[in-house]
Amino acid sequence: MNARWILSSAVAFAATHCSAPVVSDSGVGDAAALDGSTDAVADDAGPDVVLPPPEAVTRSGMVRGTRGAGYQEFLGIPYAAPPVGPLRWRPPQPVAPWTMPRTATTAPARCPQTLLGLPPGGDEDCLYVNVHTPDPRPARAPVMVWIHGGGFVFGEGLQTDRSTRGDIIARTSGIVVVSLNYRLGQLGFLAHAALTAENTDHVSGNYGLLDQAAALEWVRDNIAAFGGDPSNVTVAGESAGGASVCEHLIMPRSTGLFHRAIVQSGPCGRTGWTLARAETQGTRFAAALACDTAADVLACMRGVPALRILATLPASSTLIDGTAMNGAWGPTIDGRVLPDQPMAIFAAGTFRRVPTMFGWNRDEGSLFTFISNRQNLTAAQYPDAVAAVVGGPGALADRVLAQYPLSAFRNAAAAYSAVIGDLNLACTARRAWRAMAPHVSSGYAYYFTYPDGAFQLSPEPLGAYHSGEIQYIFGHPSRIGQSRFVGADLVLHQTLLGYWSRFVSTGDPNGAGAVAWPRYDSAMDTSLSLDVMPVAAAGASASACAFWETTGVY
Repeated sequence: MNARWILSSAVAFAATHCSAPVVSDSGVGDAAALDGSTDAVADDAGPDVVLPPPEAVTRSGMVRGTRGAGYQEFLGIPYAAPPVGPLRWRPPQPVAPWTMPRTATTAPARCPQTLLGLPPGGDEDCLYVNVHTPDPRPARAPVMVWIHGGGFVFGEGLQTDRSTRGDIIARTSGIVVVSLNYRLGQLGFLAHAALTAENTDHVSGNYGLLDQAAALEWVRDNIAAFGGDPSNVTVAGESAGGASVCEHLIMPRSTGLFHRAIVQSGPCGRTGWTLARAETQGTRFAAALACDTAADVLACMRGVPALRILATLPASSTLIDGTAMNGAWGPTIDGRVLPDQPMAIFAAGTFRRVPTMFGWNRDEGSLFTFISNRQNLTAAQYPDAVAAVVGGPGALADRVLAQYPLSAFRNAAAAYSAVIGDLNLACTARRAWRAMAPHVSSGYAYYFTYPDGAFQLSPEPLGAYHSGEIQYIFGHPSRIGQSRFVGADLVLHQTLLGYWSRFVSTGDPNGAGAVAWPRYDSAMDTSLSLDVMPVAAAGASASACAFWETTGVY
């Protein structure tokens, strides 16, 4: 089974004042404003005064953004030079400075990508960050840097529906939120022997990770201009973004760039591709472009339009059956950007042992079952579907069917969802966390269990689905036509925003009368079940993951 297939289908669908905003000891401001609304917030200047657009001076030049109710927004600030022409498949290069104020009011183009079989889109000129900061602007506020998911092949910092804007977090929690784009797919992760030879530091592939590191360097060098504290930075991400956070815990380039980590459904426990294997795929890629016989193979590939690049060895549009995949694009263990397999480094305790929040969702597989149109899977089809996931019929498929019998689930689709969710996400996340946890002095594990979160494309709830928690952190509902949370959704939003904000601010999610979140204890296997009423628990996914550990699939 191709170990990367699930990542190709992860769905990834935010200097005028110097006083700090009022923030309670919970890390959350006015509770009445936590519903995601954009009602006016009182401003020191008075209701009849129109304030000028906010400005900030970065090391490259001044940027001019927009002001909302209680927050300032700066969109599309370049953190690296456009990776086009001769800079395609090179590490990110410095931004050319500008002299006139740069307008930062429009979301940047997403990096080139194909989403769920839709026509390719995006622009190679995509290396930008977005900043949401409280208004009035604080002096040294905590910073959260958000890395989007999407299997390393699609997604963007603000998400397509802008659901990861940091405006609500900024105005209610006093936190500066930075989101970023990074190179994806073939343009972000192609490895080739000629690239290895070309770069003086022998980097081949991993350009998307280097982009992320360059964005973290931009935060270190510039975030004070937006009211953020460069010595109090939390890097957070979900799915491929969560896996990226794990990579930054081991990347030499990321040393000193962040101080806390949040990993949401990050499949960090997989064995990554070696450089040799990735270069073999790169040779296939060059041949598919008819560049393998060119006198200068790199010049030939750099001359190919981006849309053709995306169409060459694309990640599979078949979301479940990995055997249909044409190409696999993601981080490579190259010995330089990534010095070794993450699990080996986690087990040795030689990663960055910063305060860490790590968790996964109960129904990780339901989203993929829905997207692949297998929600009507029949009992007769179930054995073949499971066999396809684990590499074909045989002893392993039979063991999986015995571990996940149809009798234990409401229907075949639910059983299938449990198989793919546990195998590819929950258990690889748990595996990594169990290796890391003994070395982390301040660690907190969660298990997201809320069953009623909406997904925009589904008329029915998908349970505690993959990525379902994101909307409750950022405060932007995933239900079409709904602008703010109400009822149980609002309570959950207040709860998660409080926990995340306090962790970003102090490294401890506890406080403000919230249900106590115990520090992780490896022997007790402690976690917090995140629902409308959180509950401290133990052994999240333990039984299922104990089974997968015996199969040797990782």
